[in-house]
Amino acid sequence: MAERRARALEEPLDIRLRREAPYPLYEVRNPIHRTVYLVMLPEFPARTGELCTCTDFARRGLGTCKHIEATYRYRIEHPEPARAPAGTPAEAVALWKEIDRRLARPAPGPAPIAVRRPGAVLFEDPG
Repeated sequence: MAERRARALEEPLDIRLRREAPYPLYEVRNPIHRTVYLVMLPEFPARTGELCTCTDFARRGLGTCKHIEATYRYRIEHPEPARAPAGTPAEAVALWKEIDRRLARPAPGPAPIAVRRPGAVLFEDPG
């Protein structure tokens, strides 16, 4: 767990609240690795029931990952729920569109096997 906490501090993770109710759900982006994961903290501030869609969380069985650790720390440092800003600067919008475009672009080389992100079904909108 200490390693996950250290990596959460070392990597440039961008954390954004997607929704507050019925439980806090965050989007965690790593612009260097071009990854996006969802983190759920249903019993915050208790450290139980946390979930992440990353493979590290699904495979290792530690009950945590760097995304959860970073989100937990963010939530402690920002106790008030984040609100969407009234106006988003055009540069930020352009940057996130470029990141999303690159994430959607297929990787060079042989076609990847389609694999569902572990745990993604927990965050999908049923409606």
